[in-house]
Amino acid sequence: MRAVMMLGTVLGLALFTVPPGAAVADTGLTAVWRPGGGTQWVKWGMGSSDFKAQDTAYFNQGLRIQSLSIHNGSIAAVWRPGSGTQWVKWGMSFPDFKTQDLAYFSQGLRITLFVIDGGQIAAVWRPGSGTQWVHVGLTGDQFKAQDTAYFNQGLRIAALAVSGGKLSAVWRPGSGTQWVKWGMSNAQFSAQDNAYFAQGLRQTSVAVENGQYAAVWQPGSGTQWSAHGFCSVDFKTEDAAFFAQGLRLSAIALQDGAGSPWGYPWKNGDTFNTAQGNNTPGGSHTGSQAFAFDFGLPSGTTIRAARDGVVEWTQSTLTKTYNPNAPTTPANTPFPNGSLQNWGNAVRIRHAGGFTSWYFHIQPNGVLVNAGDSVNAGQPIAKSDNTGRTSGPHLHFQVQAASINWGQSVPISFNNCQVPTSGTNVTSHTGN
Repeated sequence: MRAVMMLGTVLGLALFTVPPGAAVADTGLTAVWRPGGGTQWVKWGMGSSDFKAQDTAYFNQGLRIQSLSIHNGSIAAVWRPGSGTQWVKWGMSFPDFKTQDLAYFSQGLRITLFVIDGGQIAAVWRPGSGTQWVHVGLTGDQFKAQDTAYFNQGLRIAALAVSGGKLSAVWRPGSGTQWVKWGMSNAQFSAQDNAYFAQGLRQTSVAVENGQYAAVWQPGSGTQWSAHGFCSVDFKTEDAAFFAQGLRLSAIALQDGAGSPWGYPWKNGDTFNTAQGNNTPGGSHTGSQAFAFDFGLPSGTTIRAARDGVVEWTQSTLTKTYNPNAPTTPANTPFPNGSLQNWGNAVRIRHAGGFTSWYFHIQPNGVLVNAGDSVNAGQPIAKSDNTGRTSGPHLHFQVQAASINWGQSVPISFNNCQVPTSGTNVTSHTGN
């Protein structure tokens, strides 16, 4: 319903594609981003032939596999600049893998990536030297004992895999602190990662099975951001934003089920109409607002935070409305172009990774939070209304990446990968 156009800058995009028709909506993407530079290509939803052709093409362009994941036969990979020999094999039984690894070991190659899917092993070998040990299908107790023994011998985990509830790993020479945890829920994984990050540790391997996470942390520094089981659209948006910030994917993993980090910004269980979705023909959601949403919240409806974050800015004392669909009169006068009055009363919240969510057309004095407040997803932040440039009561909601002022909206989904279109009714699963 917002008709105002305010131009912003378009973020540079990371290099990624999703194969046409790929079934990615119900497959979650877990990933880790760390500082890096140069080219990056990410592809998922590939079958064996597609993966083989893509890897060959990238190899000839001077790229090598940075991360590999296979889930129910679907392959995901990240390619980054590299040189030298690389061999990739997948669909191997353990005896075939063992034979192949011994042959490559004698040629001066070592395992850099290791995946198990449905009992079949995939691995990437690159030039290396020194000791290498591989153990497959260990119970938790067996794994703990083996890792402790190798740790005391100066070896560290170079790759980790989980399949059928069993742990498998590759150990290579290394030094310094190492922590390994498995059987973690999403919340436990996030809490553990935050604790280790504060201690100067970073994720070096991550695996997920049946909603449980396993990871290895070793000494590191600098920025690190993670996504856990994200929907395709949200993963692409996060990767594009992080790429523009000088971060690159260091790990990717596929898993059953996908979810969005964003929830509908109203009470759990309540249903409202999507008055305007993304890129609406003839509507106002184009350009900088291309990925905004208008939700038909009646005046006085409680607006809730769509994601955990910190309130960064508010305006709450405006009382006027301009209806662009009605004749201009002394009582219905347009606001100046670029004026913040076009938004009406508003809230901006900053989230992990630098993303901001924007909430417009709030009730006069209806903002319930202050700049600097920490808020949880589902926490009340305002009351909806009709202030600003609007033709009726509603909530204008959009997300931006690494922005402080008004800028380019970015694609997101809600709940379980929903991207609502104009006219659809949607129900919140956010908060209480």
